[in-house]
Amino acid sequence: MKIPFIKSHGAGNDFVIIDKNVDFIKKSKKIIKKICDRRFGIGCDQLILLKKEAKYHQVVFYNSDGSVGKNCGNGLRCAFKYLTEFKNFKNVIIKSQKFTHMGKKIGNEYLINVGKVSLDWKKIPITKKVDTQNIPIKNIVIPGLLKIMSANIGNPHCVILVKKINLINLELLGPRLVNHSMFPEQANITFVEKVNKRLIKVLFWERGGGHTLACGSGMCATAFVLHHNNLVHQNIKIKTERSQLEAFIDGEIVSLQGPAEIVYESSLKV
Repeated sequence: MKIPFIKSHGAGNDFVIIDKNVDFIKKSKKIIKKICDRRFGIGCDQLILLKKEAKYHQVVFYNSDGSVGKNCGNGLRCAFKYLTEFKNFKNVIIKSQKFTHMGKKIGNEYLINVGKVSLDWKKIPITKKVDTQNIPIKNIVIPGLLKIMSANIGNPHCVILVKKINLINLELLGPRLVNHSMFPEQANITFVEKVNKRLIKVLFWERGGGHTLACGSGMCATAFVLHHNNLVHQNIKIKTERSQLEAFIDGEIVSLQGPAEIVYESSLKV
Protein backbone atom coordinates (compact mmCIF):
# COMPACT_ATOMS: atom_id res chain seq x y z
CA MET A 1 0.00 0.00 0.00
CA LYS A 2 1.27 3.48 -0.91
CA ILE A 3 0.23 6.33 1.36
CA PRO A 4 0.72 9.94 0.21
CA PHE A 5 2.20 12.36 2.72
CA ILE A 6 3.47 15.91 3.14
CA LYS A 7 6.69 16.85 4.93
CA SER A 8 6.30 20.13 6.79
CA HIS A 9 7.86 22.17 9.57
CA GLY A 10 7.07 25.09 11.83
CA ALA A 11 10.17 26.88 13.20
CA GLY A 12 12.19 23.69 12.69
CA ASN A 13 9.67 21.50 14.52
CA ASP A 14 9.06 19.01 11.69
CA PHE A 15 6.05 16.89 10.79
CA VAL A 16 4.73 14.28 8.41
CA ILE A 17 1.12 15.08 7.50
CA ILE A 18 -1.19 12.30 6.26
CA ASP A 19 -4.90 12.53 5.43
CA LYS A 20 -5.40 9.18 3.64
CA ASN A 21 -5.73 5.69 5.23
CA VAL A 22 -5.73 7.39 8.63
CA ASP A 23 -7.69 4.67 10.45
CA PHE A 24 -5.30 2.02 9.11
CA ILE A 25 -2.23 3.91 10.37
CA LYS A 26 -3.76 4.54 13.80
CA LYS A 27 -3.97 0.79 14.41
CA SER A 28 -0.22 0.23 14.06
CA LYS A 29 2.28 1.79 16.48
CA LYS A 30 4.98 0.04 14.43
CA ILE A 31 4.01 1.97 11.29
CA ILE A 32 3.79 5.26 13.23
CA LYS A 33 7.29 4.79 14.67
CA LYS A 34 8.66 3.81 11.24
CA ILE A 35 7.24 6.96 9.64
CA CYS A 36 8.86 9.10 12.36
CA ASP A 37 12.23 7.28 12.22
CA ARG A 38 14.90 9.51 10.67
CA ARG A 39 17.06 6.58 9.55
CA PHE A 40 14.57 3.91 8.50
CA GLY A 41 11.50 6.00 7.67
CA ILE A 42 10.71 9.56 6.64
CA GLY A 43 11.73 11.23 9.89
CA CYS A 44 9.88 13.82 11.96
CA ASP A 45 9.28 15.11 15.47
CA GLN A 46 5.60 14.23 15.16
CA LEU A 47 3.18 12.52 12.80
CA ILE A 48 -0.03 14.45 12.05
CA LEU A 49 -3.10 12.48 10.97
CA LEU A 50 -6.01 14.49 9.56
CA LYS A 51 -9.51 13.18 8.94
CA LYS A 52 -12.27 15.19 7.26
CA GLU A 53 -15.54 15.20 9.17
CA ALA A 54 -18.76 16.98 8.19
CA LYS A 55 -17.90 20.43 9.57
CA TYR A 56 -14.29 20.16 10.69
CA HIS A 57 -11.00 18.27 10.36
CA GLN A 58 -10.06 15.95 13.20
CA VAL A 59 -6.35 15.97 14.03
CA VAL A 60 -4.34 13.41 15.98
CA PHE A 61 -0.67 13.96 16.84
CA TYR A 62 1.79 11.13 17.41
CA ASN A 63 5.22 11.55 19.00
CA SER A 64 8.24 9.87 17.44
CA ASP A 65 8.09 7.07 20.04
CA GLY A 66 4.56 6.19 18.88
CA SER A 67 2.75 7.77 21.82
CA VAL A 68 -0.16 10.17 21.32
CA GLY A 69 0.60 13.90 21.56
CA LYS A 70 -2.50 15.70 22.77
CA ASN A 71 -1.70 19.14 21.37
CA CYS A 72 0.90 20.82 19.15
CA GLY A 73 0.98 24.52 18.31
CA ASN A 74 3.50 24.24 15.48
CA GLY A 75 1.72 21.20 14.05
CA LEU A 76 -1.61 23.06 14.09
CA ARG A 77 -0.14 25.88 12.00
CA CYS A 78 1.33 23.40 9.52
CA ALA A 79 -1.96 21.49 9.31
CA PHE A 80 -3.83 24.75 8.78
CA LYS A 81 -1.48 25.76 5.95
CA TYR A 82 -1.79 22.31 4.36
CA LEU A 83 -5.60 22.34 4.47
CA THR A 84 -6.05 25.92 3.27
CA GLU A 85 -3.25 26.32 0.72
CA PHE A 86 -2.45 22.79 -0.43
CA LYS A 87 -5.96 21.29 -0.29
CA ASN A 88 -7.81 24.61 -0.81
CA PHE A 89 -10.38 24.15 1.96
CA LYS A 90 -12.26 27.27 3.08
CA ASN A 91 -13.25 28.26 6.64
CA VAL A 92 -11.08 25.54 8.14
CA ILE A 93 -11.86 24.32 11.66
CA ILE A 94 -9.50 21.82 13.29
CA LYS A 95 -10.43 19.74 16.33
CA SER A 96 -7.81 18.09 18.54
CA GLN A 97 -8.47 15.89 21.56
CA LYS A 98 -9.51 18.78 23.81
CA PHE A 99 -9.85 21.95 21.75
CA THR A 100 -11.30 23.51 18.62
CA HIS A 101 -8.79 25.53 16.61
CA MET A 102 -9.18 28.26 13.99
CA GLY A 103 -6.45 30.18 12.27
CA LYS A 104 -5.57 32.77 9.67
CA LYS A 105 -2.66 33.81 7.49
CA ILE A 106 -0.87 37.04 8.43
CA GLY A 107 1.72 38.00 5.82
CA ASN A 108 3.91 34.92 5.39
CA GLU A 109 3.03 33.54 8.84
CA TYR A 110 0.07 31.77 10.44
CA LEU A 111 -1.83 32.56 13.62
CA ILE A 112 -3.85 29.84 15.36
CA ASN A 113 -5.46 29.48 18.77
CA VAL A 114 -3.62 26.64 20.51
CA GLY A 115 -5.94 26.15 23.47
CA LYS A 116 -7.04 26.96 26.99
CA VAL A 117 -4.49 26.86 29.80
CA SER A 118 -5.09 25.29 33.22
CA LEU A 119 -2.89 25.84 36.28
CA ASP A 120 -4.80 23.33 38.42
CA TRP A 121 -2.45 20.70 39.85
CA LYS A 122 -4.95 17.88 39.24
CA LYS A 123 -5.45 18.85 35.60
CA ILE A 124 -1.78 19.29 34.75
CA PRO A 125 -1.41 16.64 36.38
CA ILE A 126 1.03 16.69 39.31
CA THR A 127 1.34 13.82 41.78
CA LYS A 128 0.41 15.89 44.84
CA LYS A 129 -1.17 19.22 45.70
CA VAL A 130 1.41 21.97 45.27
CA ASP A 131 1.61 25.57 44.15
CA THR A 132 1.91 24.96 40.42
CA GLN A 133 3.76 28.27 40.03
CA ASN A 134 6.45 27.22 42.50
CA ILE A 135 7.16 23.54 41.78
CA PRO A 136 9.47 22.05 44.44
CA ILE A 137 12.04 20.06 42.43
CA LYS A 138 15.04 19.89 44.74
CA ASN A 139 16.91 16.75 43.70
CA ILE A 140 18.14 18.10 40.35
CA VAL A 141 20.74 20.88 40.08
CA ILE A 142 19.71 23.44 37.46
CA PRO A 143 22.28 26.21 36.78
CA GLY A 144 20.93 29.70 37.40
CA LEU A 145 17.50 28.45 38.50
CA LEU A 146 15.01 31.22 39.29
CA LYS A 147 11.58 29.57 39.29
CA ILE A 148 9.80 26.36 38.22
CA MET A 149 6.20 26.60 37.01
CA SER A 150 3.73 24.21 35.41
CA ALA A 151 0.61 24.33 33.24
CA ASN A 152 -1.58 22.25 30.96
CA ILE A 153 -2.68 23.34 27.48
CA GLY A 154 -3.99 19.97 26.33
CA ASN A 155 -0.71 18.41 27.46
CA PRO A 156 1.42 18.91 30.60
CA HIS A 157 4.27 21.42 30.67
CA CYS A 158 7.00 22.28 33.13
CA VAL A 159 8.47 25.76 32.61
CA ILE A 160 11.87 26.44 34.14
CA LEU A 161 12.97 30.06 34.36
CA VAL A 162 16.77 30.45 34.46
CA LYS A 163 19.22 33.35 34.42
CA LYS A 164 21.09 32.24 31.28
CA ILE A 165 19.79 29.62 28.91
CA ASN A 166 23.23 28.96 27.41
CA LEU A 167 24.30 27.38 30.72
CA ILE A 168 21.70 24.60 30.38
CA ASN A 169 22.89 21.10 29.45
CA LEU A 170 19.70 20.02 27.71
CA GLU A 171 20.80 16.45 27.00
CA LEU A 172 21.57 15.93 30.69
CA LEU A 173 18.65 17.74 32.32
CA GLY A 174 15.88 17.10 29.77
CA PRO A 175 15.44 13.33 30.30
CA ARG A 176 15.60 13.65 34.09
CA LEU A 177 12.98 16.38 34.25
CA VAL A 178 10.56 14.97 31.68
CA ASN A 179 10.41 11.74 33.72
CA HIS A 180 10.37 13.37 37.15
CA SER A 181 8.10 11.75 39.73
CA MET A 182 6.19 15.03 40.12
CA PHE A 183 4.63 14.39 36.70
CA PRO A 184 2.68 11.09 36.51
CA GLU A 185 2.08 11.55 32.75
CA GLN A 186 5.55 13.04 32.19
CA ALA A 187 5.80 16.70 31.15
CA ASN A 188 7.17 18.68 28.24
CA ILE A 189 10.11 20.71 29.50
CA THR A 190 10.80 24.33 28.58
CA PHE A 191 13.87 26.22 29.78
CA VAL A 192 13.29 29.95 29.46
CA GLU A 193 15.40 33.05 29.84
CA LYS A 194 13.64 36.39 30.16
CA VAL A 195 15.42 39.01 28.04
CA ASN A 196 12.85 41.69 28.84
CA LYS A 197 9.08 41.90 29.33
CA ARG A 198 8.49 41.53 25.59
CA LEU A 199 11.09 38.90 24.64
CA ILE A 200 12.09 35.47 25.95
CA LYS A 201 14.51 32.75 24.80
CA VAL A 202 13.55 29.06 25.05
CA LEU A 203 14.89 25.50 24.81
CA PHE A 204 12.71 22.38 24.68
CA TRP A 205 12.77 18.73 25.70
CA GLU A 206 9.50 16.98 24.81
CA ARG A 207 7.97 13.84 26.22
CA GLY A 208 7.96 11.14 23.57
CA GLY A 209 10.32 13.12 21.36
CA GLY A 210 13.30 14.51 23.27
CA HIS A 211 15.05 17.64 22.03
CA THR A 212 13.07 19.62 19.45
CA LEU A 213 13.92 22.98 17.88
CA ALA A 214 10.49 24.32 18.82
CA CYS A 215 7.44 23.27 20.82
CA GLY A 216 4.34 25.33 20.07
CA SER A 217 2.26 24.27 23.06
CA GLY A 218 5.38 24.76 25.20
CA MET A 219 5.72 28.34 23.97
CA CYS A 220 2.08 29.01 24.77
CA ALA A 221 2.31 27.48 28.25
CA THR A 222 5.51 29.43 28.91
CA ALA A 223 4.04 32.76 27.78
CA PHE A 224 0.95 32.15 29.91
CA VAL A 225 2.71 31.28 33.18
CA LEU A 226 5.23 34.11 32.81
CA HIS A 227 2.39 36.57 32.22
CA HIS A 228 0.41 35.05 35.10
CA ASN A 229 3.41 35.71 37.35
CA ASN A 230 3.72 39.31 36.09
CA LEU A 231 7.06 38.64 34.45
CA VAL A 232 6.15 39.48 30.84
CA HIS A 233 3.53 41.38 28.88
CA GLN A 234 0.33 39.86 27.52
CA ASN A 235 1.77 39.54 24.00
CA ILE A 236 5.42 38.54 23.65
CA LYS A 237 8.06 37.46 21.15
CA ILE A 238 9.66 34.06 21.66
CA LYS A 239 13.12 33.27 20.31
CA THR A 240 13.74 29.57 19.66
CA GLU A 241 16.98 28.00 18.45
CA ARG A 242 16.21 28.75 14.78
CA SER A 243 13.26 31.12 14.63
CA GLN A 244 11.12 33.73 16.35
CA LEU A 245 7.39 33.51 17.05
CA GLU A 246 4.75 35.53 18.89
CA ALA A 247 2.30 34.44 21.59
CA PHE A 248 -0.95 36.27 22.33
CA ILE A 249 -2.88 35.77 25.57
CA ASP A 250 -6.63 36.39 25.75
CA GLY A 251 -7.92 35.34 29.16
CA GLU A 252 -7.11 31.62 29.44
CA ILE A 253 -6.68 31.17 25.67
CA VAL A 254 -3.26 31.42 24.02
CA SER A 255 -2.65 31.84 20.30
CA LEU A 256 0.66 31.44 18.49
CA GLN A 257 1.89 33.16 15.33
CA GLY A 258 4.86 31.92 13.35
CA PRO A 259 6.12 30.22 10.20
CA ALA A 260 4.73 27.06 8.60
CA GLU A 261 6.42 25.49 5.59
CA ILE A 262 5.55 22.67 3.21
CA VAL A 263 8.90 21.03 2.38
CA TYR A 264 7.86 18.32 -0.10
CA GLU A 265 5.21 15.74 -0.97
CA SER A 266 5.76 12.07 -1.65
CA SER A 267 4.35 8.63 -0.79
CA LEU A 268 5.33 5.89 1.65
CA LYS A 269 5.04 2.16 1.02
CA VAL A 270 3.69 0.24 4.03
